Amino acid sequence: MRWQEKLTRKELQHLRETGATTLEQVRANVRYQSTNRFPCWECVGIGRKLGISVELTAFHSLPKP
Repeated sequence: MRWQEKLTRKELQHLRETGATTLEQVRANVRYQSTNRFPCWECVGIGRKLGISVELTAFHSLPKP
């Protein structure tokens, strides 16, 4: 099964909007999201759906109120 077949049309459209058209670009995008203070949750969800593990280190380092 191709990786694109695991995603919905909406998810594929989101990836096209971000410029990620290959699996390697999707992996790079998900890794990039792990460094963002406010990550794109749709990208993170797509990555997890494809089995790409991501630890949102910047998100978890936000100061506690």
